[in-house]
Amino acid sequence: MIIKRKSLPLKLIGIEALSRRLPANHPLAQNIEEEARRIRAGENGERILESVFTKYSFPFEHYILHDLHLQSTGRFQIDTLFISRHSAVILEMKNIAGRIEFPKDQKQLTRVLENGKIDSFECPSVQLERNMMLLNDWFYANGFSIPIKGAVVFPRPQQSFENIRKDLTVLFPNEIPVFLRKPEETSPSLDSQTLKSVASKLSFSSNEYNPFPLIKNYNLSLSELITGVRCEVCGTHGMHAIYNGWGCNQCGHSDKYAHIQAVVEYCMLVDFKLTNSEVRKFLRINSRDKVVRMLKKMGLSYSGEKRGAAYSVNLKDLEILLEKKIKLYSEMIMRRPVRN
Repeated sequence: MIIKRKSLPLKLIGIEALSRRLPANHPLAQNIEEEARRIRAGENGERILESVFTKYSFPFEHYILHDLHLQSTGRFQIDTLFISRHSAVILEMKNIAGRIEFPKDQKQLTRVLENGKIDSFECPSVQLERNMMLLNDWFYANGFSIPIKGAVVFPRPQQSFENIRKDLTVLFPNEIPVFLRKPEETSPSLDSQTLKSVASKLSFSSNEYNPFPLIKNYNLSLSELITGVRCEVCGTHGMHAIYNGWGCNQCGHSDKYAHIQAVVEYCMLVDFKLTNSEVRKFLRINSRDKVVRMLKKMGLSYSGEKRGAAYSVNLKDLEILLEKKIKLYSEMIMRRPVRN
């Protein structure tokens, strides 16, 4: 049973927004774009891992938790945790293209691309060992004793490997169900009620890491960003306010809800606290009353009255706003007349 699904990829959404709002000639533009590609590859890999558990079922009691963020003797993140009465199995996805080599006597992984480029990464065994240790500490602190196993998953069955470490289990997605269904050599360590309690507590304890605001992490200032409401059709920043939404001078596209993404991006990049004045500057809009109506419709919590009002959001609010945006666009598309 899946009891925790993967969260919206907020960091990826934020880093892609930062990449779009940096001028092409900015000194950090290339680094930010490379970071976005790296995170995007990781997210795509985790989606592949998540999809395995929507295709297969298991004939014994179990719980599946995706994208766990926990704190024990240190903070750690687990791509997927499969927990049964016998054990807890950590699965870590590594979406790394190219030929993979494990240099002897080094805690390193090397990948060789077709163009000959060589890149080195921390060996997945290091992350896996660290996560197993920290999860064991979490179990101990919460009064549970559960054997822990782990495996690293690569998404491409055609990928080649050299010198795989003996202490590292490497799987492809289609091998996961067989790996998890292998008969256990030991008796169950948990009864059904305790298993359910462990899974529930893990899900409840998961607290996503907050990487925002991003300009602080990269030592940037608001003045270095391209402001304005972005047109989803042509990518131009600077849509102007019209009677019922926003219009793009570049391509003529109109969008009723374009401001939602712009406000979310302000929060991710600049600050989780907003004032009417700051929002007007970022969206390039003059009407104070329009911003008041807009923020209230978005359901943001606020303190103070009139010109002293300050709005605030948290990570959950960002997820809600992005999901609301998707729903609003879906409804808008459904209402469009069908052309013959």
